[in-house]
Amino acid sequence: MAFKISQKTSVSIKDPESLFRDLRDRTVEGLLAQQADMLRKYMDHVDKSDVALELPTGSGKTLVALLIAEWRRRTKQERCVLLCPTIQLVHQAVEQAKEKYGINALDFSGSKRQYPAGDKTSFKNCESIGVATYSALFNTNPFFDDVHTFIFDDAHAAENYVSSFWSLEVQRHKDSTTFDEIWRIIAPYTTENDQLRYEQGEGSLDTSFVNKIPTPYLLECKTALSAAIDNAVGDNRMQKYGYRWRMIRDHLHACHLYYTDNAILIRPLIAPTKSFKPFQNARQRIYMSATLGEGGDLERIFGRKKIERIPAPDGWDKQGIGRRYFVFPMRMSDEVTSLSLAISWATKFERLLILTPSNPDAEKIKDAIKEFPETQSYKLFDAAQFEASKKSFIQADKAITVLANRYDGIDLIGDECRYLIIYGLPESTNLQERFITSRLGAAVLFHVRIRTRITQAVGRCTRSSTDYALVVIFGEKVHQYFHTPEKRATLHPELQAEINFGIEQSKVDNPSELGDNIDIFIEHGLEWKKADNYILETRDELTQSAIPLSEPLGRSVVNEVAYQDALWAGDYDKALSESKNVLGSLQGSEVLKGYRALWNYLAGSAAYQADHLQIVQEHFSAAFSCASAVPWLKQIQKQLSNKTQEVSAEIIYGERIERIEGVLDRFGKSSSVKIEKHFQIIRDGLSSSVSKPFEEAQVKLGQLLGFESGKSERSGDPDPWWIFGRQGVVFEDYTATGESPVVSKEKTLQAKAHPDTLAEGHPGVSFSVVFCSTSDKLHAAAVPHTGNVFYISVEDFKKFSEECMITMRALWNAFQSPGDIQWREFAAQKMAQEKLGSDDILKRLTSKKLSSLAKD
Repeated sequence: MAFKISQKTSVSIKDPESLFRDLRDRTVEGLLAQQADMLRKYMDHVDKSDVALELPTGSGKTLVALLIAEWRRRTKQERCVLLCPTIQLVHQAVEQAKEKYGINALDFSGSKRQYPAGDKTSFKNCESIGVATYSALFNTNPFFDDVHTFIFDDAHAAENYVSSFWSLEVQRHKDSTTFDEIWRIIAPYTTENDQLRYEQGEGSLDTSFVNKIPTPYLLECKTALSAAIDNAVGDNRMQKYGYRWRMIRDHLHACHLYYTDNAILIRPLIAPTKSFKPFQNARQRIYMSATLGEGGDLERIFGRKKIERIPAPDGWDKQGIGRRYFVFPMRMSDEVTSLSLAISWATKFERLLILTPSNPDAEKIKDAIKEFPETQSYKLFDAAQFEASKKSFIQADKAITVLANRYDGIDLIGDECRYLIIYGLPESTNLQERFITSRLGAAVLFHVRIRTRITQAVGRCTRSSTDYALVVIFGEKVHQYFHTPEKRATLHPELQAEINFGIEQSKVDNPSELGDNIDIFIEHGLEWKKADNYILETRDELTQSAIPLSEPLGRSVVNEVAYQDALWAGDYDKALSESKNVLGSLQGSEVLKGYRALWNYLAGSAAYQADHLQIVQEHFSAAFSCASAVPWLKQIQKQLSNKTQEVSAEIIYGERIERIEGVLDRFGKSSSVKIEKHFQIIRDGLSSSVSKPFEEAQVKLGQLLGFESGKSERSGDPDPWWIFGRQGVVFEDYTATGESPVVSKEKTLQAKAHPDTLAEGHPGVSFSVVFCSTSDKLHAAAVPHTGNVFYISVEDFKKFSEECMITMRALWNAFQSPGDIQWREFAAQKMAQEKLGSDDILKRLTSKKLSSLAKD
């Protein structure tokens, strides 16, 4: 029988770098320079509670994380765990630890019930480090409840992993019963306009809409809301999300309820991680990232007041990992043609990865791929298949993977994949981000986050210094992003150089030239070597600029987190005090007006709960003055002062501006081609004597003006309609030709019936009927039936449309990107000046009665 020799605690190992030299089973010869530099810098922060380490993609941060964990385990007798975003990355880290580095890391992926008993004992007894997913920590009964050191990999991308623990989302298409029950409770606190959207459901055309229940009203209905969700969880309708509900149920006073016509989200502004003991009680939390960012974004993600940062080692402020050749087909083609080109280039490679911002975008791309003969022989992987087995993808001779909202946690090395397509800009990923960006005009808060997602996305196929990959960019918003010099300037210098080179090389007359350049890149011969040297020379001339206003946002975050912690604990006076401190850090810049409006609203809400009614009015008034063009804030003012559910015209007017913003954003800013083409389609349609193009032009004009606008294709149904709140216009178009055309009795009766026809699909909307015709004569038999039908000639309507397009062109000229509160204020003033308010337009279209026409 052999003796059992106890393992020494290894307290003599002075640092992780020394530990590496003692790992005799490793297969790597030595540490890279940047790894050694980072480990030495870490030793100056070894006792700090929150530390962030920045190591660029491909620079070996996994080994750094594993060495720190193993060193702390051996020298301090600590339980240490590395947390990864996905199970696939857990497997990868464990495999590397054992096979490359000689570290016995334990795989704790999957369900806690399935963890091997021996592994659990070894971890608890500080005999081995663990590797798991974020969800292994952020749940109501974690195995990792007494960990000394947490290391968070890809920390920059953790917002949804962390916040989802304190978030409850109900989607209408998945659980319509619970959605409808919650809606019935909150409906009295919403506007009539929002109720109209709910009634229309999936038929609503306003797909970008998101709103929230004001905190005073959420407090009024929280008892009924709790009862409804308790019942849903008890009836097993929401059993899967019961643990999330338990985390926020008794803290609704510190949460926000966001809603669209198809989803409801309840969550706090910032994850209250201080209240979660397994996280809070750790001795040290280490955040590993390739892009830590500035402006306090990491602190907001993890709910920490201050995180010490260890920047990337010297030299990495200029140098990048691998080489990317960027191609921008939209420099010469529209989006549809660019998609065709991008997919056709797949035949030059064995495997292709496509990243999109949303599931609908992913489905759109997959449908397009299936239509192309060139890719019929390629196996198409979706997210579930790829995550279940990356090996199946990289072993396939011809494969394409399409992923939605996955800009991190994907490592494709060397020949595993050399072709990457980025379609669409990774903007808001949840309703709260959407609300802050689109409704409050505070997009500035997420500039760092968008840059991080972009940086991560383009690096998915270049994971080492010798890697190289083709990166094709298309989709209007992401194309604009890369073609905006001030946004490019905030990127890493080597990435800037690669993009600048790609932009110049994409200025071609014939798409075949793009294909020829791609072939040169794939060949990687002498001609590409010259291009590569040019990129390196350009890189050395560039510097990375800070994102504008990151400094005040970085100052305010300590008080933002303190506000959330106090509110969660029910200390409303403390929350009010901290929100005032936030506002003190945000003074000055006009660009921060939307974010100041949010914090004035939050201060007012805290004062409301602390029963300081005078302070409530002060902060709500300040919120309105910060963002007078934000309709949601006007809605709060109306509701809190009058306790009425009426929607003022101002609110609907503001919502129109938000829709106009969305329309102009789709035109892009790279050139005026799209907007001028759109205007010409409207002009041509309104000049046509054929009904279909004329009616389509009316629909497009309505959308351009920010109305909900549409038309049924069924025979006998009304012609185009425009809706603004509870008012609407329905057209009866009569563009007849020939000698002396007349408005007949039949046409008049048909027009009069339109409101009744539309009532079912648009309940609560009062429609005015406008007869738009080339004829200025009314048949005598039609006279008794004209009623309240109005009239506008086609020529006058065309004149009106030209005036509208002149104003919209001026708004487009001033427009830069969504969520710009200064542009919204300009748009409101311009539309008021040009008399394009909803009431102004209705007055113009209904200024003449049909009955006033000459009788025939």
